[in-house]
Amino acid sequence: MPTLRPETVMRFRPLARLVPERWTTGSIAAGDGTALHWTDTGSDGPPVVLLHGVQVDGLSWLRTARALEADHRVIMPDLRGHGRSGRVHATVSTQTLVDDVAVVLEAAGIGHPVIVGHSMGADVAGVLAAQHPMRGVVLVDPVLRPMPPAMFDVDDPPPWMAAIFGTLRALGARPHAERVVTGLGMLPPGDEVDWHEADYVSYVEGQSRFDLALYRHLDAGTPPLAASPAVIAAIGCPILLLTARPMLPGADIEADVTAFTAHWRGGRHMHFPDSGHAIPADQFERFVDVVTGFIDGLTTGRDA
Repeated sequence: MPTLRPETVMRFRPLARLVPERWTTGSIAAGDGTALHWTDTGSDGPPVVLLHGVQVDGLSWLRTARALEADHRVIMPDLRGHGRSGRVHATVSTQTLVDDVAVVLEAAGIGHPVIVGHSMGADVAGVLAAQHPMRGVVLVDPVLRPMPPAMFDVDDPPPWMAAIFGTLRALGARPHAERVVTGLGMLPPGDEVDWHEADYVSYVEGQSRFDLALYRHLDAGTPPLAASPAVIAAIGCPILLLTARPMLPGADIEADVTAFTAHWRGGRHMHFPDSGHAIPADQFERFVDVVTGFIDGLTTGRDA
């Protein structure tokens, strides 16, 4: 598979030219006053809520939302510290982010949606589905075991993360063409990627708006969803679990998935062996096929 190169990404259009003009945005204050922003396709159909992973924002789902909007109203929140939502000044836990999304859904008039979450967004989606009624939940490559805390130590990170943090800090002030070239340094080391323009540009723009202070304020005592059997068991709606190649050496995906599924009431697991962590970008067509099939099945009862 080819790798994105500077001469390729320099031709990519700015994000504002890729987002449909018919889409709208909204904003509301969380209980502590933090501004919460979201993008809404405004289309008809049952609602689908897309929750992004860490360091990007709601528009990282741009291409997926365009694929779903013909049949669904799609909402893409920016979690606090990301995108156009407020910056981080106090401790943030998974529950903080769950409560934020609940505020956004109420403000947008969304009830009983399908929730799709990627990575950190999958943790949020899982806890949200355990606490609020949902039609279904899609967990896209969630963290199935705790990550080493030193990875996210902004002041003393490991060398490879230090390089990523340095690139991230450099993104904001640069013009578009220079930014998308600089953003190549954010891609997972060693991965060969051939992402679509919309996936790559939204990824880089999201990174440029990320508040690194989030890592200083993350509640280290908050376990990932898969380390919380009670949360998994409390999810009453159908679950679709999607996994990719492990992010960390030595990880045992099969064992982690077995531990996860031992606690759920019902669901379906699909593995993407040829995909890195960013399944929606790495395997877009197959990803959309699987997700739309799951959502359609909720209507017909096949996955209920």
